[in-house]
Parts: sequence; C-alpha cells; structure tokens
Amino acid sequence: MKKVLSVFLFLFSFFLMRSQFTPTYTGKPIYQIITKRAGVTLGNIKVELFPNIAYYHTRNFDSLVNVHFYDTTAFHRAIPNFMIQGGDPNSRHGAISTWGFGQAGQPTVNAEFTVAKHLRGRLSAARSSNINSATSQFFICVANNPNLDGNYSVYGQVISGLNFADTIALCPKMTNYTNTPIQKVEMFITRIGSNDSIPNAPILVSPPSGTVNIDTTVSTQLKWNPVNGAVFYHLDVSTDSMFVWDVIRSVNLTSLSYYLNNLNSSTEYFWRITANNGGRSSQSQVWRLNTRSIGFNSNLNTHNLINPQIIVYPNPSKGIFSFLNLEKGNQILIYNINGKLIKELKINESTLNLDMTGNSQGNYIYKIFKNKTELKSGTLIVN
Repeated sequence: MKKVLSVFLFLFSFFLMRSQFTPTYTGKPIYQIITKRAGVTLGNIKVELFPNIAYYHTRNFDSLVNVHFYDTTAFHRAIPNFMIQGGDPNSRHGAISTWGFGQAGQPTVNAEFTVAKHLRGRLSAARSSNINSATSQFFICVANNPNLDGNYSVYGQVISGLNFADTIALCPKMTNYTNTPIQKVEMFITRIGSNDSIPNAPILVSPPSGTVNIDTTVSTQLKWNPVNGAVFYHLDVSTDSMFVWDVIRSVNLTSLSYYLNNLNSSTEYFWRITANNGGRSSQSQVWRLNTRSIGFNSNLNTHNLINPQIIVYPNPSKGIFSFLNLEKGNQILIYNINGKLIKELKINESTLNLDMTGNSQGNYIYKIFKNKTELKSGTLIVN
C-alpha cells in the first residue's frame, strides 16, 4: 500500500510540476545526456531539439528534463547500425521484462510527422503501433534509417558525442533480451543552453527571375543552393508577390529542386524558399516567372503539334532523350532557357537518341523543322 501511495504521489507531483512549466524557445534548446555504466561515466552526448519542426515533442522532452524524469532511466534497446532507445521509467527499478513498455497514465504526444529525415545522429520519438502514443521514450539513430521517415517524429539531433551512442549500440547484450545491454547504461539529462543561430538565406538558382514564356505543358524545375544546417526547406508559389492570397504551392522539401506543373497560361508567378534549421528560419529573395499565352508564337518558344506523331521520351530524363517518327532531312535545334542555340542536328534516320548528360540540369527548348517549316517544339527537362 505504501508503494502504491508513493508512486501516486510521485506521479501527482510530476504532473503538477510539468503543468506549471511552460517552456519558451529562442532557438534550439541544448541538452547534455551523461551516460553511465556501473556508476562510471561512459560519455556525454549533447543534443539540440527542433521546436520549429516538432514543437510538442520538444516541449514534452523539455518538461521531463525539468523534473529530472530521465535521470537513472536506461538505454534499454541498443541495435548496431540502427539506433539506441531509452527513457522508459520502468528501467529505473522495474523488471527487465517491463523495460520499453512504459507506464499507464504517462502523457502522450500526438505525432508530428514531417519531411525531416532519420539521418545518423537524429533524435526521434519512440511509440507503439498507435501513431499518437509517444511518451517519454526516444531513440538516437546511429545510421541513416530512411524506412522510418514519415512514420516517426524527428525532433532533434546529436551535436557531439555520437561516438558514445555507437559504443552503447555495440555493447554486449543479454541472452534472453537480445537488444538489452548486459550492464545497464543509465542517463542523466540536463538543459545546458540554446543554439540561436539563424540559417543563411537560400540562394535561388533557376529559372532566373524574370524568365518569360514558361511552357505550361511540361513541368518547370525550380532549383536552389543548399544551406548549411538546414533540416528542410519550405517552398511557396503564388500569383501574389506578398504571398497573402492565391498561394498555389506551400510544401516542405528536403531536396534542392521542385517540379512545378499545372500552371495557368499568361500568368505571372512568384516563388521563394525558406530554410528551416529546426529552431529558426530564413527566407530567400522572391523570384518571378511568366507563363506563355495560349497560341504564343515566336522563333524560339513555340509549342505546337503540327506533327503529333513525333514522340519525345522519357521527358523529364537524366539526360538521354529518344525522338521517334522522324524523317530523313529533319533538323533539330536545341536552345538553352536563355535562347542560345547549343545543338543543331540533321536527321538521317527515323529515330534519334539525344545525349544531354553533359549539360547542366534544367529546361531546354527543342524545335524540329522540315524544309524550314516547324513541325514541333517543346521543352526538354534534364534532371
């Protein structure tokens, strides 16, 4: 009875302290995880969390640290080339068979699935089959785990001491509990500061701002340069330069490009990229592009189907394009997006394999002629 009462009083005081603590973040809160084995310090793992990406998981972890909840809990699951997991209150004094199952009544945190990847060193929330069942347990990836992306909530990363996580993952395991270290590895977590750095503003690459006559029948590739420390990027595309109304794209991305499609003709679009480092964000310049009008005709940027039998595939491509149903004597001209002629080909067979692998990624214009009459034109997209 005394044991039940003491557990009740502990949980009551824990929830009371937790409810009174409302964390605020100026950037990424930093914590040190001191790991001990048989009372001897194994190493210090420093982590920073991502409140700008997974605010509720960050707040949950922070409030638990504030009441010393994690102290003497164990890294009870350690798998080489995968991850180490800990933070279960059962691992303080409970039977080993209960480690990892948590305790009834622990507050849960709803999933915050994002495009943030489970890279080596990333910290993520452990859970059951219920996606909204995360409590106190977390895991640290000791390898890239793309199979976890979009299924678990990434909310931090190791900034130093990842080698100690490797040591824990590789330590000898029990016979009956094959992923549990023979010697208990305890953790003691304290908050030690904040990383208030702001990522550099992303630099946009292509298509150049002010590009006109964008072909709406194919995808337009937007590209930007990487930003050091960015966890992911956010793309906005709108017909409003202030991005207040008519935002047609608003997506998070880990890639450095995006294929924009289903655009309206005769329309001006604006786009920008925001870099998110988990705690702060910065925004690129706003670039604009204009789509061509229906029936537009010029010496370069026409798109017609006078000869629809001519087929170009695959498009987009890594750089090799096949032209089918050509005729001997056809001429193919290839232009870059600025209108400069870069290839001129005379056709002797019905099929042509065009090699663009030596050219930069982006959009190119092709035009096919027969006796100076244009048969077909369009856009080639090199990935």
